[in-house]
Amino acid sequence: MSNVQCPNFKLTDYQTRLQSLLLKIPKGMVSTYKELAKAMDTRGYRFIGQLLNKNQYPDKYPCYKIVKSDRSLGGFAFGAKDKIRRLKNDGISVKNGKIQDFKNVLFKFVQ
Repeated sequence: MSNVQCPNFKLTDYQTRLQSLLLKIPKGMVSTYKELAKAMDTRGYRFIGQLLNKNQYPDKYPCYKIVKSDRSLGGFAFGAKDKIRRLKNDGISVKNGKIQDFKNVLFKFVQ
């Protein structure tokens, strides 16, 4: 997989692995910070969130598909409105800041 990189910025193996996991989430599904951290064999959920917040290419690496385990949206570098718009465009229903039909749209990474 080729990575989009900024000049003088080399992705770490950890970031490259994170990008590859984001690409596994099918259209119409979301995953959680916890599921993503488990797939990366870490308990650093906040660290995962910080890395996702630095993603400059959400169209290519869909970090907006990562939500909290309580169905709430969590953060997004481009703002909550844009995250909701992207999720809805992907077929995910959001109501009152929560993912609807969560059990059916939750993607769990195979380990």
